[in-house]
Amino acid sequence: MGLDINAVRFLIDARKRGADFGEVLTLGRQDLNVYPAKMVGTLEAHGFPAAAFKGDDKVLYAEPCFLSLGAKKVHSLDFSDFEGATFVHDLNRPVDAALKERFDLVYDGGTLEHVFNFPVALQNCMEMVKPGGHLFFHSGANGYCGHGFYQFSPELFYRALSPENGFEVLRMVLHRVGPYGRWYEVSDPNAVRARVELVSLAPVQLLIQAKRTRVTPLFTHTPQQSDYTPRWQPAKPGDPPPISYEPRRPALAKVLPGVARLLNVFRSGLGLLRTHTLWNRRSFKPVPKP
Repeated sequence: MGLDINAVRFLIDARKRGADFGEVLTLGRQDLNVYPAKMVGTLEAHGFPAAAFKGDDKVLYAEPCFLSLGAKKVHSLDFSDFEGATFVHDLNRPVDAALKERFDLVYDGGTLEHVFNFPVALQNCMEMVKPGGHLFFHSGANGYCGHGFYQFSPELFYRALSPENGFEVLRMVLHRVGPYGRWYEVSDPNAVRARVELVSLAPVQLLIQAKRTRVTPLFTHTPQQSDYTPRWQPAKPGDPPPISYEPRRPALAKVLPGVARLLNVFRSGLGLLRTHTLWNRRSFKPVPKP
């Protein structure tokens, strides 16, 4: 787990948009997987001090990055103290009351997928953020089978980090692993009235920034996928029709079943390109990197 150049740029952008980096907590001591010379160029290009990265050929941990962006203190929380974490705690269990509503910024750069009791771990992260503070995730999405217990979808974070739970997702970006891939703003499935799905050739990750808008009991209602709830609830006047995933059998299948099967394969392939790739501009909108 650690910060790559995508995470650094995402944090810089959040800082420039007004996120407070006062007291920071990272899940685990985050590695810094960016060369010092690159850190100097990136920070100085955006007007941030970079002295911590000059004259040192290797910076192992990410605390200097957060300090350069205005953090006053940087703490870490881990299952053990093998890397010198500030707090030792098992995220499978609820955090102590002393850690709740304490931090201006909580950052997970690749921890939650390794925690078996994910709902408790996520709730811990949310509860440790002060009202008005920010919660960041940099998590594996597609292409990470076997890396941890889980890989995550956009809908999970949109539904969990919701106004009902006192949070608002300010930004969600998807990128291919590595420094050269494009960035894509990820739509909320509830806003586009469709599942935001992706079949990717290369591993991809999600960068997420959410703000805690108020303190309220978390998960009093279990999050549900946004395309299921309209089917369960009575329709109101003016509501759009629920999304249908029922397959349609073309009339040609009764007359020329072989031809119909070939056409169906072709149509399905085109449909996947349109709905399940990064060419789907309704779900994934290219955006410039900061």
